[in-house]
Amino acid sequence: MTLDEHEAPKDALENAEQKMATKIVVVLRGDCSFVTKVKVAAKKGAHAVIIVDKEDSTMSSHDLQKVIVADDGWGGNIRIPSVLISRFDGEPLIEAAKKGEVIVELSWDIPTGEVVDIDLWMNSAAADSQHFLKNFAKSRKALNEVVKFTPHYDVFSADPELNGYSGLCSDSSARYCAADPDGAGPISGKDVLEEDVRQLCIHEITKVPRSRHRGLSAEGEGAVVFYAEKWWNYVEKFAQKCPVDASKGGLQFGKECSEKLMEELGIDISQVQNCVATSSNAKLESELVNKAWSPRALRVNGWRYSGLLEADLVTKAVCSGFVDQPEECKSLLAPPEQSSNMEVGSGISARVMMLSAAALVSASFCAMMLYRRSLEQKIRLQIREDVMLEVTDQLAQYCKMETGEAGDEI
Repeated sequence: MTLDEHEAPKDALENAEQKMATKIVVVLRGDCSFVTKVKVAAKKGAHAVIIVDKEDSTMSSHDLQKVIVADDGWGGNIRIPSVLISRFDGEPLIEAAKKGEVIVELSWDIPTGEVVDIDLWMNSAAADSQHFLKNFAKSRKALNEVVKFTPHYDVFSADPELNGYSGLCSDSSARYCAADPDGAGPISGKDVLEEDVRQLCIHEITKVPRSRHRGLSAEGEGAVVFYAEKWWNYVEKFAQKCPVDASKGGLQFGKECSEKLMEELGIDISQVQNCVATSSNAKLESELVNKAWSPRALRVNGWRYSGLLEADLVTKAVCSGFVDQPEECKSLLAPPEQSSNMEVGSGISARVMMLSAAALVSASFCAMMLYRRSLEQKIRLQIREDVMLEVTDQLAQYCKMETGEAGDEI
């Protein structure tokens, strides 16, 4: 751990009431989690933490934009910022800190622009992920020219010596594992990993560029995004076509069902199969490294989304990321036309409804009273008949008894 403690420049403190010491801790990535490093630094009085990538890493600053300094579940009390930088940027900083005082400025700007970036972490067999994708598909399709969407899948490693993980992982090394969606059911974590890779390949193969020249970037090019319409068609129908629970019959979650759905949607199965065969481990490794703070996470423009994973709420969050909100957002967020129509005629509709309800209640009451009167009359008649039958039977028995006794006397 390299510690750099310094005072801010005098010209930056002219308007300050008192001089404050700023402590920035520089640490190397590895050995323990990001959260642990930041917690230790914060406990020692650090105001910020710079995490430098591993010495043998080849990832550039651009590559590291896809990596999140994730919360492992124990970072709730952390109140200081942290940032991950490449070893190419970090090594000069460490060498300079060893020689003397170094002044570092850390700044974060709220990222908004003409294109919004979305990163979603999920599980291809999880009902909550499937439900969100199905409901969000409409918004994604409408925003296909102004939103960059990147799918991620929850992949973790396990201890290969623990045999209990065998059903969750791709092989005995337990390097790549996924949650089991049905417990003791037939679907395993390995099946989920295979579907994760298939979906990553479908997205990679079917995505096409979308361009909207609503302005020029610094490079003189318009905003360009990639959109995989067939991937969205696939995940929108996947839960229904290939359910984890196939107790009602039909195909179940797995390769056979997946390829049948691809065929229905016009996805080149041979291309997907080739992608899976040649890049499966590379894709799983990428998902393993690029973890989020949760197995079900959403990042909008690089910022953590902490609301409910509901399609309408996420659409609002995405649309708030634009400097100038596109027409697609105005259409998606507009209230339904049905509401305005009801409002115009609300007086007449309410009156008619109340009169109809009153008439229905009156008719029901009358019908009930008539039915009650008819029922009471039937009950009375039935009782009367029963009584008369009983009386007649008793009289008949009495007559027989009287006749028999008289005969005996004669």
